[in-house]
Amino acid sequence: MYEKVEPRVEAVRGAYRPSSKTRRQSFLQRNWRAFFIVVTIAVDSAAVLLAGVAAYTIRQMIVNLPAMSPANAAGVAIPCAIVSVAIAVLTGLYRSAYRAPYAEQYREAAKAYAYSTIVVVVGMYLVLGKAFPPRFTLMFIALIPLFFGLGRWLLNIANRSLQRKGYGRQSTMIVNWNGIDAQLLDRFTMFPELGYSVQAFACTVSDGERCNTASCILQQHFAFMTHAHVIPQSRPIPCYALSELEGAIDAQGIERIFVPLAKSVTGGFSEIVLACIKKKVKLKVISGASEELLRFSRVKDIAGISLYSPPKHLTHRIKTHLKRVFDLCGSSLLILFCSPIFAMVALAILVEDGRPVLFRQRRASMRGGRFFEFFKFRSMVKDAEAQQDDLNRLNQTEEGLFLLKRDPRVTRVGRWIRKFSIDELPQLLNVLRGEMSLVGPRPLAWSDLLSISPENDYAGYYYLRDKTLPGMTGLWQICGRREVPFREMVLLDLYYIENQSVMFDLEILFATIPVVLFGRGAY
Repeated sequence: MYEKVEPRVEAVRGAYRPSSKTRRQSFLQRNWRAFFIVVTIAVDSAAVLLAGVAAYTIRQMIVNLPAMSPANAAGVAIPCAIVSVAIAVLTGLYRSAYRAPYAEQYREAAKAYAYSTIVVVVGMYLVLGKAFPPRFTLMFIALIPLFFGLGRWLLNIANRSLQRKGYGRQSTMIVNWNGIDAQLLDRFTMFPELGYSVQAFACTVSDGERCNTASCILQQHFAFMTHAHVIPQSRPIPCYALSELEGAIDAQGIERIFVPLAKSVTGGFSEIVLACIKKKVKLKVISGASEELLRFSRVKDIAGISLYSPPKHLTHRIKTHLKRVFDLCGSSLLILFCSPIFAMVALAILVEDGRPVLFRQRRASMRGGRFFEFFKFRSMVKDAEAQQDDLNRLNQTEEGLFLLKRDPRVTRVGRWIRKFSIDELPQLLNVLRGEMSLVGPRPLAWSDLLSISPENDYAGYYYLRDKTLPGMTGLWQICGRREVPFREMVLLDLYYIENQSVMFDLEILFATIPVVLFGRGAY
């Protein structure tokens, strides 16, 4: 290790300092994120109910108002708590805001509060009619932010205390550090609630001179930050050469490695991946491009995109079974609900262009992956696939996808059903058959799979798309679908694969509704 390479960083309020035994964690520590989300939901629900109790108490103390029974008050408060938490889940307050600064969490909570207030007031008025209690409801809604803020304040105090004991706090290393762009490190330093404790750096350069230069820049940067009172007094943090990465992981008890990348492939990247696999350390890449993409897709997580995660077999099996139950229930209900649309679209296709009504195509998530027969309502002329070779020169997207804004093969009915994604509805049959999921990476046609160039598969990690079932919708769709290039689509797929859950599926399905209704990104 280079002895002089010791950039300095914060010692934040009793900062968590892991030992080499850090990764020997309890079940609760390993699953802290899920546990903390459940506790947060419980605290928020309790805050809404306590606001109802307080509003009822205040109302009863007002002499001139007629008496109100506790049952009537509960009839407003309990549905409001359920609706508020449900909307918060659908808007991503709990899952994606877990790794976000407190200010961002409060902004997202304010949005969920505004939505739920409208739904509750309108819904209660329609259901209760003249029995709707306007004064109680007004006081109740006005008190919710007060109790919510109090509950979150207490929760944040508890969270910071538990972080100092290792709960939700992860020993982190930043690799590929050039000493110039300190933005990522500043973020981890200024927002300890993110849970990342930077314990070491690693340089991807082979000589010590450039690594020492990076260290000097880092020290100057943190001297300025400390002088400006942005961070408290700093402490030395070692910087390792890339060849010492495995030893550094053991010495510092590293649990997570971040690679700030300007490009998808850099020198020494394979060595970083192999070290993470060998030591079972989570590897994440983060860049300006990936962060902008996640923000655009309504994902609030700033923790980067994983390229490798140590397998959790039990957790994976539980998630897989829950997701399958969710898919079966969801697809069955949607088929029942959409059956009139099925009949009308089928009739329109028959009248315009005859049989077949359905378009069938072999698709898979990756080259060499599992193929299946993919269903859509036919939106093109019957010999559309035979004509594609003549149209390849007009392709308006990069390799990996074939798309034309004004495809001459699309029929009049096809143009309409594509606009509102109605042509995708038959894939509910694929979901029922277990070949697809409601949410997941988009399956690609064989011709698209063959056109993927090596430099366009995101450092060889394109194959990870096959780790989960392909989906009818996903982050790609809510980002604008056909307006998103192939490489960005792969980034979004990798993020979804790492974070997939029923809660995340609900968020994406909820965000898909306005995309479908307004036809954004469809042609």
